[in-house]
Amino acid sequence: MENNQEWSSLAADWQGQDTPAIDIEAIRDEAERRSQGLRRVIRVEVAFALLVIVVCVWIAASPRSDRVETLLFSGMALFLVVYQGLMVWIRRRDLADAGGDALSLVEREIQRAHTVLRYWRWGMWSALALWLAIYGVMLFGMASDWPLRRISGLWGGAAVNVLVFPAMGAYGWWRCSQARARLRRFGALREQLRAP
Repeated sequence: MENNQEWSSLAADWQGQDTPAIDIEAIRDEAERRSQGLRRVIRVEVAFALLVIVVCVWIAASPRSDRVETLLFSGMALFLVVYQGLMVWIRRRDLADAGGDALSLVEREIQRAHTVLRYWRWGMWSALALWLAIYGVMLFGMASDWPLRRISGLWGGAAVNVLVFPAMGAYGWWRCSQARARLRRFGALREQLRAP
């Protein structure tokens, strides 16, 4: 009986503890910093993509380019237009204003973390597809006895990606692990906010 009273007393003390309040201003500040950073990143990505697209179109339209180079660089330009459009479309909701209440801010941060995971999944598969296309054209050229100048350019493009892919993959893994940590953190906050 005495043991029961001790446990009841302990349970009452435990339940009577103050739970730390959610700092809505800190969440709002963090969300605003992420919004500003995301806008900068999108601007830089779009500007870089436009630069690469212009270079690809310039090479494809050059009178010195033969048919293979014209097709290859036209295809790369088209691929980059579609890819960058998809990346901006994936992030479109992340730039919208969230409501002023805590739950809306937390929901948007959860959505942003999911977007990071989707962005890197699409990005890595797209980069792999592009690399395989370049590698496939190079193998086709070698089998078709293309001039060494053309094959060496493709070989250089395929070889550079052997170095770039692991670095890009490591950075993507790091960004995705951050996103998963944010999902856990903001998921717990959401449960806390929904609790009666």
